[in-house]
Amino acid sequence: MKRKFFVLLLSVVCLTVSAYAMGEPLPQSIVKQLPKGYSVLTFQRGELDDDELTDFLVVLRKTDEESLTEKGSAPARPLMLFIHAKDGSYSLTRRNDHVVFKRDEGGQCDPFEDGTDALVINKHYFTVENSVSCGQHWTDYITFRYVPALRDWVFHKRIAESWVINERNDPDADALVSAGKQVVSGKGKPPVLFEDYRTN
Repeated sequence: MKRKFFVLLLSVVCLTVSAYAMGEPLPQSIVKQLPKGYSVLTFQRGELDDDELTDFLVVLRKTDEESLTEKGSAPARPLMLFIHAKDGSYSLTRRNDHVVFKRDEGGQCDPFEDGTDALVINKHYFTVENSVSCGQHWTDYITFRYVPALRDWVFHKRIAESWVINERNDPDADALVSAGKQVVSGKGKPPVLFEDYRTN
């Protein structure tokens, strides 16, 4: 019994420490809703719907993510939407385990390791950035928007771009040159809900 209590206490402490690591902490009502066995990778605050209250995007990772990846099965990184209610509480409203790339999906480096600027909220839109700049050089921006009529978030646009080493000998030449850019828009198509969206 004491061991179970210690493990539970340790899990809560880990989540809380992770939530404080990025400056201002996550509200405790959000921390209490996070699943066991996970820690906070990053989070962002902003207005996700149309009620003018501050909401949160939270990205989680398995606490044993590194060892699981080394064994050949990198776990998913859930992206969770917490919506602020007028009574001050937060509720987990949506979750998607496929938007934030896994630890091993970046070639030589983690595509979301430095996630502090990888989440952007702008009014009713939010964007997730996956990117690498070691060995390979690419960025992948996935944007969703809130649709009041659906009271839900839908896929808006995905912009993926890559670069390669510039082989020109000109000393003024850029170090990297574009290797291609792909833009996929959700405009004019049946809406794909955030929870249903898949990158592949």
